[in-house]
Amino acid sequence: MSTSKKLLEGARIILFKLGACKKNDTVCIISDYKTKDLGKLFDQLLEKNQISSKHFTIKSLKMHGIEPPQFVAKYMKKSTLILGLTQFSMAHTKAREKATIEGARYLSLPDFNKNLLIHPALKSDYFKIGKNSKILSKKLSKGKMIKISTKSGTDISFNIDKRISNFAPGYVDKKNLLGSPPDIEVNICPIEDSANGILVIDGSIPFPGFGKLNSKIKLYLVNGKISSIDAIPSYKLKLSRLFASYGDKAKILAEFGIGLNPNAKLCGNMLIDEGTYGTFHFGFGSNSTIGGKNKINFHLDFVMFAKNFELDKKLIKI
Repeated sequence: MSTSKKLLEGARIILFKLGACKKNDTVCIISDYKTKDLGKLFDQLLEKNQISSKHFTIKSLKMHGIEPPQFVAKYMKKSTLILGLTQFSMAHTKAREKATIEGARYLSLPDFNKNLLIHPALKSDYFKIGKNSKILSKKLSKGKMIKISTKSGTDISFNIDKRISNFAPGYVDKKNLLGSPPDIEVNICPIEDSANGILVIDGSIPFPGFGKLNSKIKLYLVNGKISSIDAIPSYKLKLSRLFASYGDKAKILAEFGIGLNPNAKLCGNMLIDEGTYGTFHFGFGSNSTIGGKNKINFHLDFVMFAKNFELDKKLIKI
């Protein structure tokens, strides 16, 4: 199969299988200058299938969680399916939240590229994996305390009492309005001031300037917030400057996520790394659109290798 045919096959999987796109859909595609060619590919495929679509190419966002322009947000609310193709994710924005409240299905595809369209992780059995991940999601929603300990040195606990887990199977439908293929995950927002301990990040930080890590990073948390960072000078400087530019709210632990895609392997890309089976990820900053209380135009994820955790003192094996 030629490269162009493989790309079209990947685009079809995203639109028609994972996006559940139908003839009567109104599709909104949002790209930036880096991803506009991908936006055109999806737009042309929709046009070929006589499905109504509109493609917006906006200025590049500077961080995950930054709102799109108002005219784009307005059109998002009128759409039934949205493809967020910008380099930085808009999943943690009010614009996305308001669109999904109106019933729009949102495929969050940050930092997407042509390699992802032909990646093996895109061909996983999302619906079969989704059945097991839904069971895990329900367990988290009923739980109160999580404790994680790893051989790398992670030793942390946090409260999730009365927080509802987000079932994120990588596909969208009438019930599941937010998906990020090839990321298959379950996540939950810890109580914002509850996390205490140490996180040893030995996987990746899917953000420009980091990617797959070649040295571990230690994050010390006190009352839900990063109190100090221990890392090689280059990592420590970049992280310190990044957090300093957004303030203390950026240091709050916002999300605990569990990767569930068996065909994903760490590579530095957000959608691959966060969905990689055998990893957990911890997001800092914004979580107000996924069940938390922290409102800020910032969200940064750290990925570490792990498979097990304790939920209310019971061992959960992934």
